Amino acid sequence: MTMQRLTVQQLLQQPLEYVLQPPAFRFYATQVSVLLASLVAVVWSLLDAQNGFELMHYVGLVFGGVLLLVSLWPASWSRQRLINLAFDAERLYLVNGNRKQAVSLPRNRVRAVNKGKLPGHDGAIIAFTLDLQLNEQELNEVHQTLETQAEERFALGEDCYRFGFVANWQPRRKLLAAIAPLAPVVVVQEPVQDEDDDDWDD
Repeated sequence: MTMQRLTVQQLLQQPLEYVLQPPAFRFYATQVSVLLASLVAVVWSLLDAQNGFELMHYVGLVFGGVLLLVSLWPASWSRQRLINLAFDAERLYLVNGNRKQAVSLPRNRVRAVNKGKLPGHDGAIIAFTLDLQLNEQELNEVHQTLETQAEERFALGEDCYRFGFVANWQPRRKLLAAIAPLAPVVVVQEPVQDEDDDDWDD
């Protein structure tokens, strides 16, 4: 068995060694903070506008209301929705948490773990990348599952492709230590604009 598709629920039933998802305390603390802040914005806008609505009241109601609705959406409280990588003793799992789908492949397909930060195509900072040995059919299946598109800069030659992963709020040193057993660690560095996060200092 080389490549296999499975759901996130099936994935979480595996004897996993590591799951890349947001830390519980940081994730739920942020969700609660956003919920309270949006609620305060809506309540303040309504109370302060008793003598007449002004622009700031409309802004508070619209933006606070939108954030409040998003915060009350049950899926917003699911850490599983943000899982993007997992592995056990034998297999690596590439995960699309939004679709609740994953694709697994043998861990020996990992050729290198690259710890350099890279700019992502959507503005996010790629925390690390994995060089994976995949044929064309397997690569297409992975992209279909993850809902991603191939980028020329990540094509490493015949049957090898580089996949990037965000940190999911994990501290850099802890994250790199967790994924280090997958393969030898190398450094791939490109200019990154935002270097303000102390957690990401080498």
